[in-house]
Amino acid sequence: MKIKDNVLHYALGIAVVLSVCLTAVLWVNPTYLQNNNKNSQSTEKKNAVSEDASKTSMEDVYQPTSIIYNKNGQSFRQSSSKIDLIESARQDVKTWDVESIGSVKKLSAKRYENLLKRDRMVLMGFPDDVAPTQLKELVKNPPKILRGKKFDRIGIELSKRPRIYLLNDRNYQATRLVLKKGKYHNLQKIVSSNQVEQTPVQLKRMNSKYVSFYSSKVRVQQYSYLANKDNASTFVTRLMGASNASVNSRREDQETVYFDNSGQRIAVKNDTGDINYSNYSRDSAKDTSVSQDLSQGFKKMQDTGRLLDDVRYDEYNHNDHQLTYRTYINAFPILADNNYGTYHVKLAGTGGERIGFSLYSLQIPVPAEKDSVELPPTQDIINKLVQSGISKQKIKSIRIGYRSEVNGSSKQVIDLIPTYFVQYNGSWVDYQSVLDGKVS
Repeated sequence: MKIKDNVLHYALGIAVVLSVCLTAVLWVNPTYLQNNNKNSQSTEKKNAVSEDASKTSMEDVYQPTSIIYNKNGQSFRQSSSKIDLIESARQDVKTWDVESIGSVKKLSAKRYENLLKRDRMVLMGFPDDVAPTQLKELVKNPPKILRGKKFDRIGIELSKRPRIYLLNDRNYQATRLVLKKGKYHNLQKIVSSNQVEQTPVQLKRMNSKYVSFYSSKVRVQQYSYLANKDNASTFVTRLMGASNASVNSRREDQETVYFDNSGQRIAVKNDTGDINYSNYSRDSAKDTSVSQDLSQGFKKMQDTGRLLDDVRYDEYNHNDHQLTYRTYINAFPILADNNYGTYHVKLAGTGGERIGFSLYSLQIPVPAEKDSVELPPTQDIINKLVQSGISKQKIKSIRIGYRSEVNGSSKQVIDLIPTYFVQYNGSWVDYQSVLDGKVS
C-alpha cells in the first residue's frame, strides 16, 4: 500500500474517533456543512427555533451562485478555492447607492444575447428567479416600476462609468440602474487576480434560460466529510411546536410517524433519515407573489433550526408554491439522492404546507481520496446522451454538482464527487444514471 494511502486511512481513523467522542454533545444539535476555511461550531439548541438559525439573513440565502466575466470576445466563469468570490462581490454591492431605475425593457433575443456577451461585463447569476425584496443589498427601497418583476442575473459593465443591469433570461428583460456612488474594487480584483481561476464557458439557451456550457475540460475539487445524524425528536419540537408528551407516534412499515390533533405530521424514514413535515390544516389556495413566496420559504426553512451558512436558494415553482434550497460548496450544489444539505419547502396551498430534508448533515471535513475530478466539456455530455437514444427535448438543463458516496474506509465518511447532472423528466439526476438506464 502506498504511503499516501496509509496517511489517508490514519487520518480518517482519527477523524472517526473524534466524531464518536463528539456525538454525545452533538446528538441533539443541528449541524451544518462548512467550507474548509471555516471553523467547526456546535451550539446547544434548547429553544423551539435555534437562535443560530436566525443569524443567517435572507440576503445570505438569496444570493448569486456564479460569476461570469466577458473579456476579448470570450466568457469565463470565475472560481476559487481560496477566496469567497460571491461574498467579495457582495461587499461592493453593499456600497452601491441607486439614484434612479430605468424602465423595464423587453429586448429581442439577439439584443439580449449581445448584452450578455458585452465586453467587460460581469454576470452574477442566480439559480432561479428572485424579486426586488430579495435584492435589498442592491435596491434598498424598490420603486413601483419593479413591483411584480423577476430577475435571475445582475450585470455589471466594468467600463469607465460602470453600468448596472437587472436581467431576466426568460423574457429577455433588462432594467438599468444608475448609481449615485459605489465601489467596484472587489469585482475588479476578482476578474484580474491570479488566485481566481478563469474557466472558458459559453452561455447557451435551454428551457427558457441561459446555461453555462464549459468549452473545455474542467477540474472540480472533491471533498469528504464526516456525517452526523440528528435526533428526530429535535425537529418534532421545533416544527410541530409542542412537547413530545403531546405528540403521538407510531411505526408504519419503514417509517416512524409523529402526529397531533391539529393536522400536523412528521414522517421519518428509518433507513435513509429523510424527514418530511406536513401541516394539512393549512390547505387553502393562496394567490401570492414571487416575493411573498420566497420570503415565506426562507422563514419556513429557518423553522428547522438548522444552521444555514452554506445553504442557497436553488429552485422555485410559482404554480405549486414550491421552493428548493441546497448546500453549495465553492459555487457547486450538492445534488445527492439522500437530500444531504437540501431543503424542499411547499407553502400552504392544495395539499397543505410541507418541509422535507435529511436528519443527516455533513459536519467535519476530512482528507479526500482525490484532490479533484476532471470533467469533459458540457457539450460532450449532451452528445453522449443524445447518441444513446435520449431525446434532447427531455433534457431541460445541465450543470455540475456533487453526488454522495459512502467512503470505502469508513461508513461515517461521505465523499462528495463532482459530476454532471441533467434536469431529466422534472428531476436533477446524474447523467451517468441516465446513460446506464437507471432513470426512466
